Amino acid sequence: EEIRLRTRMRGSLNWAPPSFQIIFSVQPPHRSEVVALQHYLCAGCGTEVEPYSVSDFSKQLLDSVWCQPLFDLTSVGKTLYSKVKELDRFRLREQLISIKKLLKACRLSEILAEFEELPAHLMEEPLLFSMEDLQRVKKGQLVVQARAVLNSAIEHIKHCELCMGRGFICEFCRVKDIIFPFQRDICKRCKACFHKECFVGKRCPKCTRIQSRTKIQMNL
Repeated sequence: EEIRLRTRMRGSLNWAPPSFQIIFSVQPPHRSEVVALQHYLCAGCGTEVEPYSVSDFSKQLLDSVWCQPLFDLTSVGKTLYSKVKELDRFRLREQLISIKKLLKACRLSEILAEFEELPAHLMEEPLLFSMEDLQRVKKGQLVVQARAVLNSAIEHIKHCELCMGRGFICEFCRVKDIIFPFQRDICKRCKACFHKECFVGKRCPKCTRIQSRTKIQMNL
């Protein structure tokens, strides 16, 4: 009896210690706990667009800047484009900026009026957004509108002799189809256009010609 009372035993009449075991898989926590740890934001991009209650002063400030292009996405979040699928889809805006430059040089173009339906700053500053823009991108509205304008512009170029005359022939493959800056890869130095599958950055034919001419002029 004395030995039994002095012996240290794990457990009691109401509790038994866990048995030895190897844990091969950790059970994930409940979703509610995970979302709370993320402060109810998206784990991928950290964005959240649901409205929250704010003070009258804050609401007045937000209303006053709602349509102003104040947000540079490279400073707000450098990886937003790759993490937010809605923003990634809106990369077609870069095509719109390029194609608009081509249409401005066409006296037969009537498509430019459709570009006026889009916010003007989106056609000038590649990375500036207003809060209204970001909300419309998130809802998919701005992407649909921009794609419709882009498709109309491409159709005009396909059937316009003036615009087709400003296209390029790929100097790598020499295929006769006309290509434009908004369609294919561009040499960063001379801005010549090529098929993406053909383009080799350090072997640009136009850059080679420019370098050859420069050397000849220097030797004269």
